[in-house]
Amino acid sequence: MKATGIIVEYNPFHNGHLLHLQEAKKQTQADVIIAVMSGSFLQRGEPALLPKWERAQMAVDAGVDLVIELPFHFATQQAAIFANGAVEILGALGVQSIFFGSESGDANAFSSAAKLMTEQSALFKASMRRFLDNKANSYATAWNAAFHELAPDLTLDLAQPNNILGFHYALAIAEQGKEIEIATMARQNAAYHDTNPTHHSIASATAIRTMLLDNNWKKVRQYVPDTTLHLLQKFRETHSFVSWDDFWPLLKYQLITAPATQLQIIRGVSEGIENRLQQAALHATSFDEFLAVSTAKRYSKSRIKRTTLQILAQQTETTIPTQNYIRLLGMSAIGQQYLRQIKKDIELPIISTASKASPALIENDIRATKLYSFAPTLEKQILRDFNTSPYRKTP
Repeated sequence: MKATGIIVEYNPFHNGHLLHLQEAKKQTQADVIIAVMSGSFLQRGEPALLPKWERAQMAVDAGVDLVIELPFHFATQQAAIFANGAVEILGALGVQSIFFGSESGDANAFSSAAKLMTEQSALFKASMRRFLDNKANSYATAWNAAFHELAPDLTLDLAQPNNILGFHYALAIAEQGKEIEIATMARQNAAYHDTNPTHHSIASATAIRTMLLDNNWKKVRQYVPDTTLHLLQKFRETHSFVSWDDFWPLLKYQLITAPATQLQIIRGVSEGIENRLQQAALHATSFDEFLAVSTAKRYSKSRIKRTTLQILAQQTETTIPTQNYIRLLGMSAIGQQYLRQIKKDIELPIISTASKASPALIENDIRATKLYSFAPTLEKQILRDFNTSPYRKTP
């Protein structure tokens, strides 16, 4: 069986994701689609709109064959770390290709850029340090400038969010020595953060989340599959959708009471950013206000959100597991068949039942679920990692 991997967040699953899934099957001629999906918290440093279990079911009901959770310590980091964790999981599951959406749509451009980076990594690092010495540059700005200094003729725009991720997927494949092909499709109709849809059936996840938080179900119906709409409505009957506002009181408490030395050991806290965050927390009355005050040319919104999430979750280097693993969230009948066929060849630990897993391996993700359950109406889900089985879709 030919397997293709995709790396996703599905926050929530929408028609653009369905198109991406259909193109992945078509372009790579895959028998099996394996999705590595962020769990309770996402790569931009945000809580997911609704739990990973519902999002996994959305994916399987729409045609994904296996949904695997990307562990918290990969899922909530910058693109290189995010990509490395996801590619390692997909490689262990035997995928022949990885398919992703991009602003470029040119798979060869990503492969060429990754090859250049692996061959010229020392020059890139030196250039990167030089650009970072300019305090006006954010990490992302310095990274993009350093890369284009290394490759001035490269047409790949690495300031675009999906291009950045695609490049890091290609780079992770090269650095890990995986024999995995890459394939991509140009992003259709709605840009990454578009809030005003212009297409009759496709909108960005950002726009759809805004509709959901505004209870605009009539518009939501236009942009998501029926299976997604059903799960969203079912969830909303008894729960609220989750946002950073739900965690703001806890974050503010941590920032205004913790000594600076305690914050300095948190993953991602560097360059004195803890002082900026503490000052912003003293005066802000909401998370949006805190974010606006904290953001600067050197500190992007994504950097601020990722860093504050690490503080909220009390992430230090000692909390990070030393080994990646495969946490199964959902599967189709085909996915279950594929997993049985390759199980003996998988080198990473496979977890389908949390209570039977090594505590050292999954403790960090259990803590992330407990933190996520701090959101109003989710209190009873605090032990959900232990009492929820992977979703299985029967033919």
